[in-house]
Amino acid sequence: MNKRRRFTAGLQALFMVLVLVTVLALPQQAVKAAPAEVPQAALGIDVSRYQGLIDWNQVAASGIQFAMIRIGYRTQETGVLNEDPFARYNLQEAQRVGIKTGAYFFSTAVTAAEAVEEATFTANILDKYKITYPVAYDCENYNSPSSRQYGLDKATRSVLAVHFLDTIAARGYTPMFYSSKSAMTNNRDWDMTMLSARYKVWAAWYSEQPFPLTPACTYTGIHHMWQYTDKAIVAGINGGVDMNVAYFDYAGIADAKDLTGAPVIPASAVGNVQFTDVNQVVTPTTTELNLRTVPSTTDVNTIVVKINPGDMIFRTGIGNNGWSRVVLNGQVLYAYSSYLTKVL
Repeated sequence: MNKRRRFTAGLQALFMVLVLVTVLALPQQAVKAAPAEVPQAALGIDVSRYQGLIDWNQVAASGIQFAMIRIGYRTQETGVLNEDPFARYNLQEAQRVGIKTGAYFFSTAVTAAEAVEEATFTANILDKYKITYPVAYDCENYNSPSSRQYGLDKATRSVLAVHFLDTIAARGYTPMFYSSKSAMTNNRDWDMTMLSARYKVWAAWYSEQPFPLTPACTYTGIHHMWQYTDKAIVAGINGGVDMNVAYFDYAGIADAKDLTGAPVIPASAVGNVQFTDVNQVVTPTTTELNLRTVPSTTDVNTIVVKINPGDMIFRTGIGNNGWSRVVLNGQVLYAYSSYLTKVL
């Protein structure tokens, strides 16, 4: 991959002329800038559980400046809300090595309430981390007959995005809308006239020659970040990864909104964990069963609450590591599967 380029004020103008000249012509006034935002370009990746366990020390050494980290997703057919099992670890480790972080959520919301629920779910996790870059709404595959969003029209989908992104903004994060160039062009699948006037836009378009050989995205609408390949090779990540150029950066790193801090998550708590999605009501078979923020017993600070036989919770996944993924009051938590029994 390309070596890291640190832009000084003297080099910024040259870089923009040669590489991102079209971006300077885009109207920016509709989008409220985050604190310490500066008009210079930055290179970053976006990651999820599909990248597996990442060596963030190597990623930082490679010159990556920011990372957009998937926080969760709603399943396409059943609509079950899930946390990405690598989200907190990726946030923790990227933060540790000094990489600026943003986030995204993969939505299949079909109602305003679901969109708000997704945004609240996302913000609740992010509050304990230093989130400098935007928080994006990602909605795809809605034209597939197997998607629960199949049949929703453009206006409805666009309004759902607004509900998500306005909730994110109300929580103090910079909202961003993500979609492909083709889906956004001429408002084909989204009301980009409305969305681009309210939020930052993250465009996905894979050119034959990646950036900087192709200096800019050819999407002619307003956009602030370009995902230019899904096959970038970055030290510390197995296989290809999405690479992005942001047409903005930040002079510093934001503080966490919740200064109590996030529990430390060991790599052993996330590596190679796979959950089978289920929809079950369960109750514990033992008294004072711990519900934790991570599927690990190494840190007592990860315990959120204790539950007892007769207390009903919703189980959304059964892991291959002996843990179950459950939801309590909208928060995703984990408990030993062997101490849970199915009620419904």
